[in-house]
Amino acid sequence: MPYLEGVRKENQKFLEPFVGGANIVSKISGNRTACDFNEYLIALYNAVQNGYELPEELSEEEYRHVKDNKDENKALTGFVGFGCSFAGKWFGGYARSKQKRNYCRGSKNSLMKKMVTMKDVLFMWKDYKTLDPHGMLIYCDPPYKNTTKYTGVPDFDTEEFWNVMRKWSIDNDVYISEYNAPADFVSVLDIPTRTNIRDKSDSVCDRTEKLFTYNI
Repeated sequence: MPYLEGVRKENQKFLEPFVGGANIVSKISGNRTACDFNEYLIALYNAVQNGYELPEELSEEEYRHVKDNKDENKALTGFVGFGCSFAGKWFGGYARSKQKRNYCRGSKNSLMKKMVTMKDVLFMWKDYKTLDPHGMLIYCDPPYKNTTKYTGVPDFDTEEFWNVMRKWSIDNDVYISEYNAPADFVSVLDIPTRTNIRDKSDSVCDRTEKLFTYNI
C-alpha cells in the first residue's frame, strides 16, 4: 500500500479488479473502485455499506443452509462463504477450533473495521475483462498460477490475464501481485512471505511475493 500511494499521481483514481478481502483498497485513500467476479462478495460489501447487520453467531446447521440456498440472501452468503469457512476458503467447510473460537464474530469485527474506511468505495460485480479503465492506478491480486481456485468458478486463464495487463498498461499505471510474471514485466517490490505449503522434508516453504509492472 505505501508503494502504491507513493507512485500515485495527484487525484488519480484507484481500481482494484480482484478485491477479495479488501486488504489493500481499505487502506488506499481517495477515489476508489473495487470489483470481483464473486457476486456474493460484492453483495456483502454493498449491503454492509448500507447498514446491513451481520450475525455474530452461526451454527453448522445454519452454515449448511446458507451453502445450499446461496441466492436466498446473497450478502449473508458472501459473509458465510468466506468469513465462516475453514481458512477463509469459499465454502471450504464450517470453521471450528478446539479453543471454540467464534469465527463468525471475528470475521464480522474484521470486516466492520475495514468498512470504516470503505464507506465511499464503489463496489461492482464485474469480470475484470469487461472493464475499460483509463488513466487509473490499478492494483491486481489475481488468482495465482497453480493455486486452488474457488469451487464453481471457471478456470483462470493466466495467459489471457497478462495480455489484458499489457493492454491496460498503455493508458494506466498497473501493478500486479504474483510470484512470477512474463519476461516483459519487471518486479518493483519484493515481499518475503511464509506460506502453508511444505516441501518434501515437511518444512514450511518461504516464498517471495512480488509486485510487477509492465516494462513498456
